[in-house]
Amino acid sequence: MKIDEIGEFGLIESIKKDCITSLQGVVKGIGDDCAVFHSSPGRVLLLTTDMLVEDIHFLRNTITPYQLGRKAIAVNLSDIAAMGGTPLVTLISLAISSQTEVEEIQELYRGMREICGLYGVNIVGGDTVASPDNLIINVSLVGDANEQEVLYRSGARPGDKIYLTGTVGDSSAGLSILKHEISPQESLRRHFIKVHNEPEPLIKTGKVVAGSRLASAMIDLSDGLLSDLAHICEESRVGALLLRDKIPLSEELRSLAAHAGFDPFDFALSGGEDYVLLVTVPATKTRDFELAYEDGTSAPLFLIGDIREEKGIRIMNENGSVEELRPAGFDHFRS
Repeated sequence: MKIDEIGEFGLIESIKKDCITSLQGVVKGIGDDCAVFHSSPGRVLLLTTDMLVEDIHFLRNTITPYQLGRKAIAVNLSDIAAMGGTPLVTLISLAISSQTEVEEIQELYRGMREICGLYGVNIVGGDTVASPDNLIINVSLVGDANEQEVLYRSGARPGDKIYLTGTVGDSSAGLSILKHEISPQESLRRHFIKVHNEPEPLIKTGKVVAGSRLASAMIDLSDGLLSDLAHICEESRVGALLLRDKIPLSEELRSLAAHAGFDPFDFALSGGEDYVLLVTVPATKTRDFELAYEDGTSAPLFLIGDIREEKGIRIMNENGSVEELRPAGFDHFRS
């Protein structure tokens, strides 16, 4: 069955079932001009949005509709995690060809509903329009947080320590495998493709970091370690020094690099879509922060460098030499 056989509103009817996972705060969901939602007293709302465009953000033949729906929500959840917030409701807009199979969109929504259910998020509305060819997915997500705990990119200060909440580079390696740029053994192939296609948003970790009230800034790694660290440096008007031997790499990435003959740090520093959190913490608070982090989450924590007064990002190599790095990561409008 094709979408043009049931029309826009028939499609909406086919996908809206079970979109409300928690009734708390919901006055009106799908079916009106606006969704209506009661905000929790004494907390601030967080609003984020991301657009995924076929052949730019995803290759339709390398990801299942279920995985794509799940990922579209996950990348927005990661933004909420980076502010230390709790996700609440989402609105989803699709631009789709009328020749798209209805079952494909239903599978897309199955992935969306499943991950929303895991995090107590309600799908409360959106829009559907015709697209001449490519699939476009736009997700808007609303969350809330304690106003005193929200972490911004602008809070880093010279002397702060820089932490990562996970390894980096695996997702970028997965994309290279999907693009047939690297051909690993099957077990490694499955690992990297899963990491790329099924990112896990670190909501609990972000709340632990924010709840400690010890961190100074936080960001999720969507564009790449260097690129996203540069965002913090720019907003905070500081620089940074990274320690090359402290950048966390998975054993799988080290193994793949040895097999395929590339430098794994190329993926770790400039690859995107890792969706771990980069956190800065004043040097005088690091011990308390590490203890609070260990008590609150099982996610790993890696100290990778510190914030400097001098602008720019530099890296200290294993031999003690220091070189300046040019932030590199995904940019829609640059080659």
